[in-house]
Amino acid sequence: MAKLRDKMAVSMVKMINTNPEKKDKMVKKFKFYAKLGVYRLKRGFERADYGVSGVSLEIYKRKGTNPEKLVYVLHGGGFIMGLFSVYRNLHNVYSDAANGAAVALIDYRTAPEHKYPAAHDDAEAGWEFLQGLGYKPENTVLVGDSAGGNLVLSLLLKLRDTGKPLPAAAAVMSPWTDFSASGESYRTNYSLDALFGRKNSDPDDEKIQQLLASGVFSYGADADKNDPYLSPVLGEYHGMPPILMTAGSHEMLLDDTLTVAEKIKAAGGNIKVIVGEGMFHVYPLFYMLSPTAKEAFREVLGFLREYTL
Repeated sequence: MAKLRDKMAVSMVKMINTNPEKKDKMVKKFKFYAKLGVYRLKRGFERADYGVSGVSLEIYKRKGTNPEKLVYVLHGGGFIMGLFSVYRNLHNVYSDAANGAAVALIDYRTAPEHKYPAAHDDAEAGWEFLQGLGYKPENTVLVGDSAGGNLVLSLLLKLRDTGKPLPAAAAVMSPWTDFSASGESYRTNYSLDALFGRKNSDPDDEKIQQLLASGVFSYGADADKNDPYLSPVLGEYHGMPPILMTAGSHEMLLDDTLTVAEKIKAAGGNIKVIVGEGMFHVYPLFYMLSPTAKEAFREVLGFLREYTL
């Protein structure tokens, strides 16, 4: 039964996919599906809204509390989708897992209107703003998936490189770390990837180039793909806080995770990697549909709990 439910989740993700020659249609699909969700402030929580460098930042916490701990969430969506209900509706889940911590989400600027480094600048501005509110780095845990995972890792690199205090820990799900799509998994998983790939199709260089030229990659279109703040896979990972990474074994971005994890390990860092067999991009967020996803999401929540004690 568990395997059947995993397969059903994979099938649902495939419904979003378009073939690699028409990835601009995927951009439209992403934006469409993002509007379908319904946001509800959970009972017992309150929300505060702030303006940060021209974008909005939301902070959720239980009513009547003033927690010192914080979970700073950088949402996914390929840098083309703004903050939407799926992420807002996790505020109580993250808070409860993180021992009653406050939860902050920033609605960073997105492509194609705003290209690199817009989202990165907004993520960093949000980090600095939260410190101005009194949330200390050592009491903060970062969470991000896909594009948000990119932002988490690049923020860690930027803070480390500029000699600023780092957060207590970071959890990233299927981080998008390679804007040049150089990882071998972009090819070996091309026909397996439920979201970005194409079944029974050979991953020739022409198709990879079509993917790179599509709207999915529009955020980094005018930037140097070798910039480690855009492509964190190229960064050096000494001096990092504890990091949890998850990825699906069938996703094209698998090496985006594994390569960074190997660098952290080689640098002597505290790293844990969870690879979901047969799973797809950001699969832990499908925890309500798939047993494998549910188990991975439990690991993420347990990680938050551990570093917000």
